[in-house]
Amino acid sequence: MGYVPPPTPQHGLEEGPVLLKDGRTALLRRATPKDKPLFVEFLSRLSPETLRMRFFSPISPEKAAELLLSARPDEEKVTLIVLAGDPPRIVATGEYVRGKGEDKAEVAFLVDEAYQGKGLGTLLLERLALIAAKRGVRLFQAFTLAENQKMLSVFQESGFQVEAHREGGEVEVRFPILMEEKAAERFEWREKVSTIASLHPFFFPRGVAVVGASRDPESIGYRVLEHLVLGRFQGPVFPVNEAIGPGGTVGPLLAYPNLESLPLPVDLAVIAVPKERVASALRAAGRRGVRAAIVLTTGFSPKEGAELSELARRHGMRLLGPGSLGLVHTHPEVRLAAGLVPLPKAGGLAISSQSGTLGRAVMAYAEGMGLGVSAFVSLGAKADVSSNDLLQFWEEDERTGLILLYLESFGNPRRFSRLARRIGKKKPILAVHPSRDPLVRALFAQAGVIRANSLEEAFDVAALLASGKLPRNERVRLIANASGPSNLALEALKEGGLSVEVVDLGSTAKGEDYEKAVAEALSSEAGTVFLLHVPMGFASGEEALRPLFQAQGGEKLLMACVMGEAGIRARVQGEIPLYRFPESAAIALARAWGYARWRAEPLHFPDFPDLQVERARKLLEGPLAEGELLKAFGLPLGEGEGLHLKLRAEPHPLFGPVLTLLLPTPLGDQPLGQRLSPLTEKDAEELLGPLKAAGVDPGPYREILLRLSRLLEELPEVERVDLELKGPRIAQYALRLRNR
Repeated sequence: MGYVPPPTPQHGLEEGPVLLKDGRTALLRRATPKDKPLFVEFLSRLSPETLRMRFFSPISPEKAAELLLSARPDEEKVTLIVLAGDPPRIVATGEYVRGKGEDKAEVAFLVDEAYQGKGLGTLLLERLALIAAKRGVRLFQAFTLAENQKMLSVFQESGFQVEAHREGGEVEVRFPILMEEKAAERFEWREKVSTIASLHPFFFPRGVAVVGASRDPESIGYRVLEHLVLGRFQGPVFPVNEAIGPGGTVGPLLAYPNLESLPLPVDLAVIAVPKERVASALRAAGRRGVRAAIVLTTGFSPKEGAELSELARRHGMRLLGPGSLGLVHTHPEVRLAAGLVPLPKAGGLAISSQSGTLGRAVMAYAEGMGLGVSAFVSLGAKADVSSNDLLQFWEEDERTGLILLYLESFGNPRRFSRLARRIGKKKPILAVHPSRDPLVRALFAQAGVIRANSLEEAFDVAALLASGKLPRNERVRLIANASGPSNLALEALKEGGLSVEVVDLGSTAKGEDYEKAVAEALSSEAGTVFLLHVPMGFASGEEALRPLFQAQGGEKLLMACVMGEAGIRARVQGEIPLYRFPESAAIALARAWGYARWRAEPLHFPDFPDLQVERARKLLEGPLAEGELLKAFGLPLGEGEGLHLKLRAEPHPLFGPVLTLLLPTPLGDQPLGQRLSPLTEKDAEELLGPLKAAGVDPGPYREILLRLSRLLEELPEVERVDLELKGPRIAQYALRLRNR
């Protein structure tokens, strides 16, 4: 079994928004002495029985608050609290306490009765374990009453290897907190369940309220209502506008002056009011019990957007926007077009776009191609709901087979990478990012995301993947009647690592020639059959394509390019993608083959049994001994024979540790490649690709990369590492620690 990188929460490890098991929102943060009034209020709400379960004997709220917030000088104590509601109130707290220098700590939790069963105990345990592990704690222990089965189940179901020992009426539990595969999977499972539950009201609302609905056909509120009605949303729709009197209507729908007057449950509010009224609309939605809000209104600064998100969170709501174009869900039992985009043809493509106007154009392009859509989400300013949330929802959506993301920025790229690596093993993820930043390219490559240089290229690939098939192998049978276009396709396919056998039918090829060539290709070992036809007057496009369409339903990937036809650049007919240009078809196939290879590779972070992590942590407590620190991670010091290289590791504010391989030259250090930590074996091999191409054995260098990556993951205090390699050994080195 390999190394398991610790999970990465969407927001801060010690502070940030969190989701309950039922999808409602809350805030996690460290407790401070100033929180004593909040603790007293929290403890005063709890029953004497709940307090007894935590403190083992009767205790006053004031005394309990002092105990929870105090720590002895010889102790290290971390106390977390979870707040919910408006005004915020503590609904759960958890802590660990350890003696200075010890590698074990005692952990305990306390959860409001009204919030028990919502996953807060598990969430606090996970966060405390991640924090403690970073500080050198290796073992948690807890003492609980034997009758406290709820607390015992939190430990037993955590994924950690728990040992329990009962003595009298008490139970002691002990477990190592080093992250192993089962515990990491439980973390990811809990996060996914909570995220899906929080997004369910967006995609499956029991009712929709349009706040700011209008009778003016040119207004946004009117168009939102129009799309809901014409899309045949399978639920009640309520126009809300205080200017419309009692009994008034908007079109055929009865209007209401406010959200409080609605007669039926409403899960989703679409807010299309002037900027100064958005906050009050969100408060009203929260009071009404709305679980999801889409804010179409634009013009908010990042700070104002964050304030809207915080307001929604205090009311237990998720927020899409502000500046969103809306959300579409084509599920036949929903048929939801909640925004400024009409309901499209249903299919397997899920689309997320940060740009609203671009998102609408993307939807129109997909429709013109014949691609059906399962869902479309316009993220707007991303104050709350992000592409990371949507990835987890679409991972479990049976109707979604392909995910397309238009990204302008990353909120948490390390979390994105972890999610994409997991989800990409099940479903292809296509991404377009306007930046040419090499770190973005590295992120996509490591996460298995199919990167497209443009939206057109993204849809070229989407057309190919829409059938749900991938190339079974690298062999392609290219059937063509024109050598010029086939040469263009051939070069692009070879650049993509594909092996191509060209069948040149000649310019006078007739329908029967295509039939014979396709039949032979279908019986060959080629995983893909690519038919390229240029109208020459001897066979029509229909005649050339007929044998390909007749072969649909088999295991091979089928595709075609018919040049000279007017219309859209790529379209889907049946399960066959049809292209106008040979290069775009070939590049799409090369991208699909690259993804197929990545998907077939096991996701393995290698472990090294000789690592001395605890010794390395001890070394950081004193004056920096650089060489000894490197030795603790098994990095070979001294001069060797071979290539002269440099290896640099430095932090990036968004992407985390970045490893750069450099070749020293008289003109300066030339970068050979970059990868983001943590590295898999495949990541290390790809970073060393230029060495292999130059005939140098990359094997000995690979281990140096992997061991350095592990050092960066285990010791976040190390800010920068510069290594100079003479052969596969470290001749010179320099390390820099944070805050030193």
